[in-house]
Formats: sequence, structure tokens, C-alpha cells
Amino acid sequence: MHLVTKCPSCFTSFVVKPEQLNQHHGQVRCGQCQKVFVAAEHVNSPIAPKNLLETLRNLTPHNKKNLALNVFLVILALTQILFFLRGDIAKRWPNLKPTIVTTCKHLGCKIPLPQHAELITLDDTELIKDETRNDVIKFNGIIINNAPYAQSFPSLELTLTDDHDIPVMRRKIIPAEYLKGLNANLDEGISGNDEIHISINLKTTDIPATGFRAFIVY
Repeated sequence: MHLVTKCPSCFTSFVVKPEQLNQHHGQVRCGQCQKVFVAAEHVNSPIAPKNLLETLRNLTPHNKKNLALNVFLVILALTQILFFLRGDIAKRWPNLKPTIVTTCKHLGCKIPLPQHAELITLDDTELIKDETRNDVIKFNGIIINNAPYAQSFPSLELTLTDDHDIPVMRRKIIPAEYLKGLNANLDEGISGNDEIHISINLKTTDIPATGFRAFIVY
């Protein structure tokens, strides 16, 4: 059994449960004007759950407008959540991915691949001189995706150092740069439990680089 109470200030009617009347000395706050009042003192009549639909139908135009606005705001919030988390949702619930992909096609968006840097490893890195060019050195390495699912190709933050381990050059190397010439699709990312060998030429004219530090970044 539900009860209908009416705010004595703005006369907005809304449903309360009997247990709510036993809390806070029966005081409730009006969702329309924020006035606090004792609900039991303004109860109209009890209504059964099956009559709630009829009660909603009998709402005043003002209340119907507020109800419609609240429903719209809830739908808008859910839509924003689905948009920004569409990648994680598609990964967690693969059955929903076709629906999300189809929806994104209509909206002009894409499903972003996961970017969990802690599951990406940069291994077998080395810095070697180019035998054909004195002003070029090569940075080689292997990017390994330890996740069981595909991830976006990460960027690399490469710092060259001198004999005293002091940075002499810092570069951020984006995927499009190190994937050039490789048989890899940037949009598809690096597959789960897969690896890719990379080799990057760096111009180091007048830079006394003898060491390096390299990190995975997104």
C-alpha cells in the first residue's frame, strides 16, 4: 500500500511509502520546492501499486512537465555514460558490441580500444648507430600486449642521455611513426597476447647520446 501526500507550500502531490512516515519523525522534503513538512499531516488517500499508473495519468500539467524533464535528464545521463564508456562496455559484454558498432556508425563515432599501459611491455630495447649515416641512430624494441584483448598502440617516451646519464634529447614517438612500413592496422590496435617489433631512426646531429630511457605512454 502506498500513500499520496501533498506539499503544503507548492501543492505538489507525490507518493510515499508507509515506512518513510516512520523515519525522521515523518518529515519529508518536497522535490519541487524543497520545503520540509510532516507527510502524515497532508496525506490524501492510500493507493495500491496497481493504481499508480492511474495516479500518474491524473498528474497536473505542471507535474507532468517536471516528470518529463526528469525522465529526459535521466535518459541524457545514461546516454552520456554509454557514449564515454562504449569501449569498456563492448569489451566487458562482447554480445553488445555489434549493437554499439551499428549505433556508432549512425552517430559518426568509433569504439575506442582499451589503453591499459600496465599491460603493455617494452622489451629487448637497444640503441645502435646507423652504419650508413653518422648523424642517425636506431632505436629497436618489441612492444608486447600482455592483455587477452586488443589494445590501442601506445606511444613511446624516449629520452637519450649522455655519459653521465643526463638527458640530452627527449622524444615522444607516436604509433603512426613506428608503424610506418609495418604490416599493422592502426585502427585495429595490437592484438591480445601479441607483440610487434619496431625500429625507429633518430637524427642526433651534435647530440652526444650514449644511453637512453624508454617508457610506454598513452
